[in-house]
Order: sequence, then structure tokens, then C-alpha cells
Amino acid sequence: MLPSLARRPTHRFRSRSALLRAFSTAAAPQGGTLYMCGTGEYNKLGVSDTKDREVPVAVEGLEDVEIIQVSCGKYHTAALSASGDVFAWGLESSGQLGLGSARTKAPVPTKVDALSQMKVKSLSCGLYHTLALTDEGEVWSVGYGGSFFSGAGALGHGNRAQLDTPAKLSAFGDAGDAGVRAASVSAGGYHSIVQDVNGGVWSFGRGEWGRLGHSDSADLLQPQRIEECDHMGAVVSAFAADAHSACLAADGTVFTWGRNEHWQLGYEVAGLLNSGQSFDAQQEPAPVPMPAEAAKAVKLAVGEMGCVSLLEDQSIWMWGMARYFIPTRLPVGEVQIGAKIVDVQMGASHVILLTEDGSLYSFGTGAPLCLPKVERKPWQLAPVPSVYLNERRVLNVSCGAYSTALILE
Repeated sequence: MLPSLARRPTHRFRSRSALLRAFSTAAAPQGGTLYMCGTGEYNKLGVSDTKDREVPVAVEGLEDVEIIQVSCGKYHTAALSASGDVFAWGLESSGQLGLGSARTKAPVPTKVDALSQMKVKSLSCGLYHTLALTDEGEVWSVGYGGSFFSGAGALGHGNRAQLDTPAKLSAFGDAGDAGVRAASVSAGGYHSIVQDVNGGVWSFGRGEWGRLGHSDSADLLQPQRIEECDHMGAVVSAFAADAHSACLAADGTVFTWGRNEHWQLGYEVAGLLNSGQSFDAQQEPAPVPMPAEAAKAVKLAVGEMGCVSLLEDQSIWMWGMARYFIPTRLPVGEVQIGAKIVDVQMGASHVILLTEDGSLYSFGTGAPLCLPKVERKPWQLAPVPSVYLNERRVLNVSCGAYSTALILE
């Protein structure tokens, strides 16, 4: 049954100044060398060819570039250097690399001149578009804008035009129409989610399956604040996946909405849209029911077909991937995790855990597990030996649908 959608009590929001301080005083990310593994279609691994890589390999041309953040889309990848340069590679069918033409091929990292030296602080790659967030809280988007027959894309500029060069959204930044600064960006299938420094969550793009969270399936060509999220208290993080969305509230509750054909919402959808088949959908945020014994969730990640959460007691719970109908604790088995888990990321069929000592653990199936095929045990948690990490500590990890990117010390 669907969890109760009764309006939750309104929590007291943190002041705007407090939120601004929290985002502006965050420690600068430590940079390192970029490595990738997974399936290689459309050159998304950045290694000149389209062959799969079972263990992480250095991304060509960036071996001597200090990378501080990376985002993996389904078919393309983007990375940010410590010097402020943005690089992109992979599929450029809709201009999503931002190189000025959809005909420009980028089998290896190529500098995005339009974004470099613009004080970009983070990047997010979706299916056919890319978002960039700047230090000033501005949001830039590029790629597929939609069509008359297919509906909206996820660019948020008030039209369905494709963009080959990034453009700034008028809604965000100090001079933005909405008067708010963005704090995080997340690019999904055909929609985008932006979290602002005041605690608001905004969505735009294709509304099919209710993925925008506004109680309907209408497209939005410009950002609109999700009213239901305003009743959650402070929102810690918010994400767009392929056809669903999710956010984590400060009290540890996870909310999901959108399509549910892979059980990615974590609960059964009830009502007119529920058929028990592939077109189940939830059109506004609803809480994911966790077992009574579960601790408070402190981190959330979304994948193409599911969600995964790190709890305060260091347990990992996941749902979706057409495998876990409700939140299910990740089976650790005989594996002993030797240090505190500090991050968790999710692809279409894999989960990656990062510990504070820079060790890596993988769970799921396929080449993105960072392990040779002969050593992979599908759906069993396994440590990634340091020999496959060039004997280095892992500083940061990002998962695409079928790829994993690592920043190594």
C-alpha cells in the first residue's frame, strides 16, 4: 500500500544566511587523477575506443590534470579540474558536451571553452543533457531541449530548443528571476532537479510519469518549485534519475516520486495509475517506508532504476533495479568493511561504497564493479583490491548507468 500522504508538519527552515554560510564554507574537494571502468559505448570512458574496461584505467589526456569532480551520464561524462577547466567526452548527439556542435566528436576529454574559467563548482550529466553549477549559484544547461512530438527536454529555458553551447538559466543566481542561488544540480533522463540555498527543490523538463513532483504529468519548460518539498523541513539532497526523482530530508526520511516500473520508488503505488505493470507512477513526493529497526538515513544516491541510502548506523539500504521491491538491507556476508563508509553511489545495476580510508567496495553486476569478470560475484558485496586502483586511495566516486569514475590520490 502507498504510505500515507497526509501533510507532514512544517519544520522550521534554517535562515537564508545560515544556509549560505553552510554552502560557502564547505571544504574545497581534494583533487586527483581520473580513472574509469564499465561499458565503453560512445567513448564515454574517455579512452579513444568503445571497448569495455573491467578494471579502472586512466582517462586519456587527463593523467596530469588535477580533477576535483566528475559526473557520469548514461552515454557521456564530464569532469572539473582544480584550475576551473571543464572537460567532456562521449556521445554528442544532442549537443550535451557543450562543444558548439552536435557533430563534434569527443572520444577523449575535450575542453569545454564555454564553461571553463566560469567558476563552475559541480557538474551533472543526464541522458542527453548536462548541467553546471557555479560559485555564484547560477545554473547553466546544454543539450537536448525536447520536441513538439516528444515533449520537453530538461534545459529549463522556456522552450524546446536544443543547445550546443551552455546557456544560463534565468531563474537562478543573485540576479535570477527567482532571486535564489542554486546549491546543487542533478540531471536526469529528460528532467532536472535543482536545490537552492534556502532549502527549496525545483524541477523542470518532461513531466511524464509525474517525475517533476507537481501532482500531474505536465511538462515544465522553466524551473518550478516543488511545493510538497517545502513541508519536509530542510532538504539535505535532491536528485533526478531516469524517470523518477528522490530527496532526503534532514530528519532522515527519503521521499520518491515518478515512474515505478523497476520498483525504484521503494513502495507500491496505489490509485488510478497503479496497474501492477510497467506504467505505475507516483506524481508527488511520498515517503519511503523503512523498517522500524532502521536508523536515520544520512546519505542518498539514485541510479537509473533505483535508490540507495547510507544510514547513521553504517547500514546500506536499497530498492529498485527490478530486484528489490521494498527497502532491503545490502547483504554484507563475509565481507568486513574496515573503515567508516563516507559515500555511496549507484548505477543501473551496481552500487559503490567509499570508506574514509579511501577503500572501495562494489555490489551488483557487470563491468562497472571495478573487478575482472573472473573475480566478480554478482549481487555479492566485494572489496576492490588496491592493485586495481593503482595502489592509490580513492578520493571521490561517481556512477553512471553502466560506468564508474574514480578520482585517485
